[in-house]
Amino acid sequence: MSLTLLGLPAAADPVVVLELYTSQGCSACPPADELLSQLATEKDVLAFSFHVDYWDYIGWTDTFGSREYGHRQKTYAQGFGERMVYTPQMIVQGLSAVVGHKAEKIEAMIQKIRAQIPAARVDAARDGDMLRVTVAPTGDAVPPSELYLLRYQPEATVKIGKGENAGRKITYTNIVTDLHLAEYWSGEAPEEFDLPVTGDQPVAVLLQERGQGPVIAAATAR
Repeated sequence: MSLTLLGLPAAADPVVVLELYTSQGCSACPPADELLSQLATEKDVLAFSFHVDYWDYIGWTDTFGSREYGHRQKTYAQGFGERMVYTPQMIVQGLSAVVGHKAEKIEAMIQKIRAQIPAARVDAARDGDMLRVTVAPTGDAVPPSELYLLRYQPEATVKIGKGENAGRKITYTNIVTDLHLAEYWSGEAPEEFDLPVTGDQPVAVLLQERGQGPVIAAATAR
């Protein structure tokens, strides 16, 4: 890790992060999967599919499912004061949750975030097996934050053999294959981090308030 004070420009374009919690075994999920695919084409939207494993028992094991992502979803639910999780669920900017196929509600949330000035900016540039990430407040200091490194598969089509979606072929977009906490940031001054990355999958960086709070900024690098 390398920490350096930086002269980053204050201006930052808003980036909206969408996290769709979905399952191949969920009959209500395909419309939300399709909506996420559409939203992912918007240049200021980073849209990711988080496949959970808690529906595997009903007949089909999700080929991308992870208990870790279910835990992340439950952590959001606790922060929102909710007592249960479900699929499909869309988490918008780490701020709020909505049923994953409610296009009008999700679009309204996106527009609200687009109208705001980001409190910080994050930039990521890859050089071989290293990712250089720079973070900086755009004005006053921001709350202490966590830097998450996320790897994803841009697209995959799965033929589902059993369960509620048996016989269907469903295409998934930006499927998260790995997510881990990479660094902490005080939020007080610009800093630079060098993070190891391997493999060909694209990488994203999410900057969130500590405790898996709101997303402050995000960026991608290939």
